Amino acid sequence: MSLIEYRNLLYEVSEKIAWITERRRLLFIYKIFLPNGCEDNIQDVLSLLIKLEEEDKLGIDNLDVLKDLIERMRKWNLHHIAEKFENKRKDYKHLLNHCGRVLGECGQLERLLSVCEGKISHDRQAHITDVFKLFTELEKQNNLEITRLEILKTMAARLEKPNLLKQVEEFETRREQEENAEREQKKRGSQGEESFTFI
Repeated sequence: MSLIEYRNLLYEVSEKIAWITERRRLLFIYKIFLPNGCEDNIQDVLSLLIKLEEEDKLGIDNLDVLKDLIERMRKWNLHHIAEKFENKRKDYKHLLNHCGRVLGECGQLERLLSVCEGKISHDRQAHITDVFKLFTELEKQNNLEITRLEILKTMAARLEKPNLLKQVEEFETRREQEENAEREQKKRGSQGEESFTFI
């Protein structure tokens, strides 16, 4: 899952929790993660979540605090969304780790960097010492994410790794099928609500 989807998840959570009535409880519970005296700078749920991020207690690959918050507020639909996000993100990270190992074994980082020409600034290329740092930089530049895997397929093709290319394509197909099934399910759900309202 992408950084944009992660930020959207944080925003959704912040919108569904009433800060006015829950402020004292939230600040009391999460005070253990916050630096002394920062409570006055936290004006709403979103600023609390941002502060937790700044303290490295929350992040795209670390949703435990967020899920705990959602559970305490009994927002079960949001909890389901957070868990689904986390599972998809884990699948994506597993794919990246596998690609990183396979491509890293080739020992052709310079060749991989040439594949990424125009996708990473020249000043950042000097800091890339392995395939995983290359992936991180591509993600920062929004050229690699769960819905943007073209660069991985290009790398696999250029380094003549047909099995890896097939695995990335299969991952893409599986993700697209899951998204289509979710869309269809939501569509059926909204049609059911409309017919119920009509009755």
